[in-house]
Amino acid sequence: MKQEAIGIFEKLFIVWFRNLCSWIWEHPNGLKRTALAVIAFLFLNIFLLTASVKDFFRLKNALNYDIPSILYAIGEDGKYEPIAEYYKFSRIPVLLSALPEENNPNAKDHKNKVIQCFLSTEDNQFYSHSGIDLKGIARAFVVNILAGRVKEGASTITQQVARLKYLSTERSIGRKAREAWLAGLLELAFTKDQILEVYLNEIPLGHGTIGVGAASRFYFRKEIQEVTWGEAAILASLTTRPTQFSPLTNPISSIGKVRVVFRKLVENGRLTVEEAEKEYAHLMEYYQNLNRSPNDSAFSDRINRFPYVTEYIRKNLIRNIGKDKLYNGGLKIYSTIQIRHQEEAEKALKIALQQQTLESNQRAFRNIDAFDDQFGSSYAIISDLFDLPDFKFHISRSERTFQSSYQEELRDVFSSLNLLVGDDVIADFIDKNYSNQTTQDHLLPVEGSLIAMRPNTGYITAIVGGSGFRSDNQQIRSFQAFRQPGSSFKPILYAAALDYSGKNPDPEKNVTPATLFADSPLQYLMDDGDEWAPENYSSEYSGFVLLRKALEQSKNSVAVRVLEQIGLSHIMDTLRGLLQLNGRDIPYNFSVSLGSFELTPYELTRAYAALASGGKTVNPLSVLYVESQDGSILKDFRTEFSESDRKQVISPEAAFLITDMMADVIQSGTGKSALAYGLNRKAYGKTGTTNNFRDAWFVGYTPELVASVWIGYDVGTISLGRGVTGGRVSAPIWGRFMARSLDREPRADFPWAKDLNLSKRSICLMSGKLPGPQCREIQEESFITSTVPKEICNEHGGQWNLPDEPKRTNPEPKPKLDQNPIQKAKTDTQLEPKKKKKKKSVFSGDEDIDY
Repeated sequence: MKQEAIGIFEKLFIVWFRNLCSWIWEHPNGLKRTALAVIAFLFLNIFLLTASVKDFFRLKNALNYDIPSILYAIGEDGKYEPIAEYYKFSRIPVLLSALPEENNPNAKDHKNKVIQCFLSTEDNQFYSHSGIDLKGIARAFVVNILAGRVKEGASTITQQVARLKYLSTERSIGRKAREAWLAGLLELAFTKDQILEVYLNEIPLGHGTIGVGAASRFYFRKEIQEVTWGEAAILASLTTRPTQFSPLTNPISSIGKVRVVFRKLVENGRLTVEEAEKEYAHLMEYYQNLNRSPNDSAFSDRINRFPYVTEYIRKNLIRNIGKDKLYNGGLKIYSTIQIRHQEEAEKALKIALQQQTLESNQRAFRNIDAFDDQFGSSYAIISDLFDLPDFKFHISRSERTFQSSYQEELRDVFSSLNLLVGDDVIADFIDKNYSNQTTQDHLLPVEGSLIAMRPNTGYITAIVGGSGFRSDNQQIRSFQAFRQPGSSFKPILYAAALDYSGKNPDPEKNVTPATLFADSPLQYLMDDGDEWAPENYSSEYSGFVLLRKALEQSKNSVAVRVLEQIGLSHIMDTLRGLLQLNGRDIPYNFSVSLGSFELTPYELTRAYAALASGGKTVNPLSVLYVESQDGSILKDFRTEFSESDRKQVISPEAAFLITDMMADVIQSGTGKSALAYGLNRKAYGKTGTTNNFRDAWFVGYTPELVASVWIGYDVGTISLGRGVTGGRVSAPIWGRFMARSLDREPRADFPWAKDLNLSKRSICLMSGKLPGPQCREIQEESFITSTVPKEICNEHGGQWNLPDEPKRTNPEPKPKLDQNPIQKAKTDTQLEPKKKKKKKSVFSGDEDIDY
């Protein structure tokens, strides 16, 4: 015997079903009740398939729009100005109340012309139906049956709003049922004007525009309140198939569709025949004067004053707040970028890169038929002998020649002619060819980077990542180009050595600005039998030189000897702290002294910013905070970069000394061309040139700003050309940028360069020791107190050819770090320290170049 279900639901359902059957069968009119039960059952099934409890909660979002986010930068007056928009589709929300009524006494409707055009073409009974137009559905059904295809739609404006806000464009009965259900809910929840307003702001109108506000600005370059009847008719003609009826892509098809709109305006009594003909004739001037590419889109019309900045900040914000909020949230993003700095950075770098491209004259490989000419006939035999893959170029030479000629000479002509023809196939072909193009100017472009930041706050004020931000050139080299810094790394090394000596004084090994080093050839025998012989740029040597002079003249041999004397293990932690290389480490060999490992311009600039801030690490920042639409702060990046996060890596005294030494580089050393554009404030920096002139650097700072300039090819093995050094090409760019960016800012001093534990002593320029009775050339030098030299110079016996009268030098004053002048020691002779065998470097310096 079967057991009855024991679940509560099963029991209730069984009882309900038995009662329903009794209600139907036991009544005399059982057939009628059966029909009612079947109808009710079908309605219940349809309701369960189309409706959802969530729909009631989703209605509140109907009046919310996806709004572009705005990026702001700091203008001349210190106020924020918009510099970029973030969106996938352009949308400018329009209020229905902002559209003025028409003053036409003969018309039955005085609503704005835009509203009347859309009502006439999409839903003339909008204000009389309740969300679903049954008459319209029946009419469309008959029209489509007679036409044998879908010729006319039956969706009301309310149904289109339901689809645009909540559903997909899938063609199915289920989707249409959901659409009708949601349309009914919208009619219950909102007024007709509210629904129409949502429709006008949500309807896609082609070329990346959403809503009539954005479309009016894109197609006509005017606000929606200013459009004519003809222009409003164009907008209304784009609702069904924007690509097919776009006046830019297919002007002939567009004109035909606009005629239909005017005919419906006349049929509905909104315009007289005479008014329609007059407005239509006036509209023809728009088509006659239309001179725009069919490939134009609202995306290219967006505000984007500084593309490298826009893209860098976009990538960072996507990681922090997500794509949806960035593109659709209507956010206000307040950046640290200063418009004047950014403009000057782009001007300085663009001109220099164009000139250097012509001067370097490196060309892309063009003779792709060379291999075919020489080995094409025998390639089958060669491939069998050496197991080579198939020959890459299977197309004929004539086909390759045609493709090159087409892209360079004929394609733009065809694109222009297609504006008159309006053919979809040709337009699609040309669009695809533009997007897939790889052939560029055969002169390889020299690329570069310029990035600037404030040393006291870390605020990034300018970013230029290359020769120009294009579809084929979107690398932001300031952050993505890993290149060898060459001699521009020496100040980092020397600062670490000065700091270590100050904290661990040793009279035999102290490194100070007045320490003597031998500038002479070096040669080491490696464990594997190879030799390492680091050279100076000119292959010339000066004998003994002071460290200050060695930095000024960028002596490579001295950099190696500094590392020998101090010991790499003693300063490795300091170097790591200054460079802050997350996830990477510094190579443990002596080639580090010549900048043999790769850094990005951003990383090197950040390290120099630490020197400019008194030895404290700097946390660079490009965005201060992000506001939501209601004005609340969505994300505050300033809290993540507070003062407590900064670490004192080297002492302020060491930072002072290396800064003071870099002043000589600009005043009389390899970086003197940085003054070519009239930089008239205290400046400190260092040049850098890598082996075979592949990279040219200049990194430096003033108390107000730190900046770096890198020049080179994207392919790291290509040379810029003999003699193209950091001092020759990068330093002038840096000097121009700094001079023009800061010319309206007041001069400042380093706030940390006060009450330093420094001692000043007169030294002999020949030996770097305290002057003896026979020393003739004396200059005052600063020392960390614990490293002050104690030994008196006695090097001036008969070996020096001294004049009869004592001679003392009084060099011209140079920019100082504070208001107390510091005389800098200069000499050409130094003692030679002990040599060690270490690893090979691939670098040459950049001293003694003829500017």
